[in-house]
Amino acid sequence: MGKPVRSLPSSRPRRKRTVAAVMPKRAASRRRGGPTTGARVGNKSSSAAPGSGYGGAVDGVLPPEMLHEVLLRLPAKPICRLRAVCHSWRSFTSDPLFAAAHAARHPHTALLLAVGVETSPTPRINLVDLSGNVVKHIPCGCTGKGRVMISQSSDDHVLLDGCDDHIIRILHPTTSSALDLPRRRTRGGDRVWLAFGRTSHTGEHKLLRIVESRDYSHVSEVITTSDTKPQWRKADNPPDYLDWSFTNGVVYRGAAYFLLSYFNRVAASSLIRTGCMPSFDLETEQWSMTLQGPTKTILHDANGTVNYTGLAGHLMLAQLKGTLSAAHWKDHVSIVDLWFLTDFDKGTWSKEYRINVDFVFFGTGVDVKVHPLVVTDEGEVVFWLQAGTKAIVQIYNPVTKISLDITETSIYAGVGVYTGSPLCLEDV
Repeated sequence: MGKPVRSLPSSRPRRKRTVAAVMPKRAASRRRGGPTTGARVGNKSSSAAPGSGYGGAVDGVLPPEMLHEVLLRLPAKPICRLRAVCHSWRSFTSDPLFAAAHAARHPHTALLLAVGVETSPTPRINLVDLSGNVVKHIPCGCTGKGRVMISQSSDDHVLLDGCDDHIIRILHPTTSSALDLPRRRTRGGDRVWLAFGRTSHTGEHKLLRIVESRDYSHVSEVITTSDTKPQWRKADNPPDYLDWSFTNGVVYRGAAYFLLSYFNRVAASSLIRTGCMPSFDLETEQWSMTLQGPTKTILHDANGTVNYTGLAGHLMLAQLKGTLSAAHWKDHVSIVDLWFLTDFDKGTWSKEYRINVDFVFFGTGVDVKVHPLVVTDEGEVVFWLQAGTKAIVQIYNPVTKISLDITETSIYAGVGVYTGSPLCLEDV
């Protein structure tokens, strides 16, 4: 399998993305000069031009309205670098009006990873770019090991599940503020499933929490986190037992999707044979089993080498490229296949990626979990690998068929995708 895998020390070469940045000559050479106002183009004053109200006009060879338009065309990363040029540039590019305009122009290009970091006494969240650089540190406000889950909407929300203090928090990375939800305790041995996202019509943020006790009884609750005073309320339990290894529901089209448990229960459950996936509509707060999942397609593709029981602990759901996706881990060949839902009404799934997993980092003889995180605009796949006590985030290039390391993580802290604008974040 011997794919080259990048070593993790800070001296390792970084992934390079070249972008031609436009930098006014006078602004680059003048570090202390304040912003100049009232710049003119011909006989026209730029005082009312777009961008002239963003922290003052920026002194340079371009008029403010033209500079404003040029910067809006650039990705967020080089704009963040331009903030180091001078105070005028920092003020211009940090203005909330400019950040909002840039986010509207680039709605799907903010790709940062929210990586949980176990530190004492307070864990934190690191926002990390795809080269492994930390953009921002955010204290979690919890006292124990935490799990990180990101809302599948485009909003700036990070869901933190504190295992020691039993508090679920909604974190806003832009302001570093957090909302503590009403406390819900669990007992040792309880299994917890969470699903966080927006309703399809009203746009409310809701969180579904399912607890399975040691006696296999269930307690399900839902809370509207966007309420002024959010409170938990009872919800119906899922139609069957859920997969123990997949504990975060994926929200797609306003419904949270889960996987059924395949552990030695094939003969006992007729629902498994249907191939349908349990889903919880966040709007109506009702369960259904209507969407055909990927299991029948995967079993057909395996041509008799895998059965339902063999899928236990080997599937992971995600939302990639704007649709549902399923990662099928094949431990006997160290390969993960990525399947995508291509037709919602017909329940059609298509295999689009096959990724070899290298065990240089983990060693051999370990069970691996593969969590797909995001597919970039260039078609690269970012995924989180867990094995034993180790975990790592990698990015896979389907052209070169090489996976590069981004960052190491704790298996307890978790990883998610931050979809807010990085221009709204203060620098580390």
